[in-house]
Amino acid sequence: MSYASFPPGPHASYPAPGAPAPGAPRRVRARSVVGTLVVLALLLWGLVLVVAHAGLQTVTGQALDEVALAQAKADRNAYFPRPVLVLAQYAPEVVALLAGVLALVWAVRYRRWTAALCAAGAVIAANVTTQFLKHGVLDKPDLGIQQIASNSFPSGHTTAAASFLMALLLVAPPHRRARAGRWGAFLAAVVGMLTVVNGWHRPSDAAAAVLVVAGWGLVAALAERLIGFALARTGRKRRGFVGAGLRRYREDRSRRRRRLSWREDRGGSAYVPPAHERQAEEREWASSSGREDPRGGTRNSGEWNDAAQSHAASNGGGQRAASWDRQSPSREAEDGSPWFPARPRTATALILVVLTAVLLAAAVWWPYPTVAGTLAGRITVLAGYLGIAAAAALGWAAVAARLRSPIR
Repeated sequence: MSYASFPPGPHASYPAPGAPAPGAPRRVRARSVVGTLVVLALLLWGLVLVVAHAGLQTVTGQALDEVALAQAKADRNAYFPRPVLVLAQYAPEVVALLAGVLALVWAVRYRRWTAALCAAGAVIAANVTTQFLKHGVLDKPDLGIQQIASNSFPSGHTTAAASFLMALLLVAPPHRRARAGRWGAFLAAVVGMLTVVNGWHRPSDAAAAVLVVAGWGLVAALAERLIGFALARTGRKRRGFVGAGLRRYREDRSRRRRRLSWREDRGGSAYVPPAHERQAEEREWASSSGREDPRGGTRNSGEWNDAAQSHAASNGGGQRAASWDRQSPSREAEDGSPWFPARPRTATALILVVLTAVLLAAAVWWPYPTVAGTLAGRITVLAGYLGIAAAAALGWAAVAARLRSPIR
């Protein structure tokens, strides 16, 4: 009978030095919770209030929104063919459906149950918040600028599509988060722009909707982390000393059964396996019961990694081990877990915010009347599009930055 060699193959996951033991609950530091709440209150939902005041309560904000909408309608008839416009009308529903299906597939495939529950709550909360703000809280006064002074802030179409894209980011496994964040922010911005092109909403409506979704995504990310930590600690307490004793008893019994079958295969003789097979068995058993060294004592994660690398090099597997090491994350999060990059980057969001502010300043201080069809009108609609993209990049970057550690 043959046993698996020790250490396992190059595709096995070895904990990094200083990382918590497998199954140990990861800590949730108070500063990370406070930082998340500060970003939520000031950077995301605080911007919603600022955009709401500027776009609804001021003459300049209503004027810029109206000019951007009129310019977008003019560009739609001049530059977009009719099939594209027909597809643009169904873009929010199609994006929401595809993102929801993919999020469900990832939740089932990677067993992301806690993340799926938090993501579903974020989707419901974001859409309810948008409708509550639109119909129950915010009001647009008639300042004599817009033809229809009814409130459409925030955009329900953008909220629906962006909320499912945010759910996809929350449910995504660690190795897919960068791509999910990048494409999620891009598609959320595109859907927001298409609502302006279709003439349904003004740029401020779409930008605020994206920020509302990002805020609830941040709440869901924090809730997932706290729930995972609580479940890990609860499960560890329930197992306790009795659970550990039963587990060791089952491992010892399995070890005796293997030895008995080993001898029965050889006619019940007093056969003693070779030394290398006995050592392999001892090491396999030790690795499955707390990673204790059969010779006494324990090894830390750095020694296990050194043993794995030396074993791979001695057996001609140096290239495979090196390839596995290149695929593994090179940094660690604050809790010792592997670090995964956040996409989109915060720097990208800040650049888009600065460009939006510059274009808005140019549109406000333009020496001639800002109307559709002029250079000032095109600058205004471009500032609106960049504002939607900046809101999406800022929101997705804030959420993705708090999903770096692979918490399930």
